[in-house]
Amino acid sequence: MESKLTPSLHTEQTHTGKRYALEGRNITKNFAFGQGMLPILKGISLTVEHGELLAIVGPSGSGKSTLLGILAGLDTPTGGQVFIDGADITHMKEGQLAAVRNAKIGMVYQGFNLIPTLTAQENVEVPLYVGKHHGSPAKRAQEMLELVGLSHRLHNRPHQLSGGEQQRVAIARALVTMPILVIMDEPTAALGVRETAAVMDVIRRINEQGLAIILISHNLPQVLELSDRVMVLRAGRRVGCVKTA
Repeated sequence: MESKLTPSLHTEQTHTGKRYALEGRNITKNFAFGQGMLPILKGISLTVEHGELLAIVGPSGSGKSTLLGILAGLDTPTGGQVFIDGADITHMKEGQLAAVRNAKIGMVYQGFNLIPTLTAQENVEVPLYVGKHHGSPAKRAQEMLELVGLSHRLHNRPHQLSGGEQQRVAIARALVTMPILVIMDEPTAALGVRETAAVMDVIRRINEQGLAIILISHNLPQVLELSDRVMVLRAGRRVGCVKTA
């Protein structure tokens, strides 16, 4: 069956000569604290290949969510650079950066972030009304909901869905613009065992279709089973990165 996740790869190579889905170079982040600055991220470098699943793990306060915000273009690093599909987004103007986020990055949050007054299909359609996207938003949303196993829930609103179903709607919404990278921040933290398994199965299947994924999760056994590599953060530093397969 032909993949429904076929990202467009209009890219530029970085000066390394390698085109990654994502590359971060020596990323630092400081916050004002009293009369000085508090370092949160201390020179983190990483790469994510097209089609790779990189898990980021570490204790609370290690800087995981701060790092994800920078990698997603939602925050600016104090130092270093971030490249998405070969393009340096570090100091892009907001309009250009918003276009990159809409076209190339999908985000999945712990709290689902669905619009309560919209149906599942309408929630998934929302990103298609920003920027330029081909085809019918309704048809594309229906395809993505079928991909995550929710073709029977098109017209249900969030309050009519279980937590796991809401998260799968959120994943469908992240996929609908055909990004090259999906960033997931604790997507199963609020779910029970059965719902976690269903969401993890969706993550596995979309990764197998060639989508690059960055995943933060405390569910270490399932992370090890799903991921190609696991990067460990501690106190704002990268202290290890190991292959799992």
